[in-house]
Amino acid sequence: MKIILDTNFLIYCAKNKLDYVEELNNLLNENYELVVPVKVIKELKKLKQDKWKKVKGKDKSASDLALQLLDANKIKKIKTKGKTVDESIINLAGRNKKNIVCTLDREMRNILKRVILINRRKKLILAQ
Repeated sequence: MKIILDTNFLIYCAKNKLDYVEELNNLLNENYELVVPVKVIKELKKLKQDKWKKVKGKDKSASDLALQLLDANKIKKIKTKGKTVDESIINLAGRNKKNIVCTLDREMRNILKRVILINRRKKLILAQ
């Protein structure tokens, strides 16, 4: 089973100093592999380097911190198929019905069977 990390989830966790690795360990009682699509990493790098100043300073620093945490936690980077980041995550999630996506994206939550969300108390919850 793979736990797939989405861009908005990583940025939210970085902004709010939420240790998603520890939270996932507390939430899940089965073996899993934590992965991040290469397209998510590219998206984080674009946000960090935003030259048109469309991204706020907090989001830029959160993108940078999210990238650092991915490296520090040795999260496996994987290549995915799909034109967009969301499409590639959905394709990856669909390979195994046990795969779970960590996302805050409302559209993806409606498409996917199993997602991990963050509630108002900043706790991870598994929605099926």
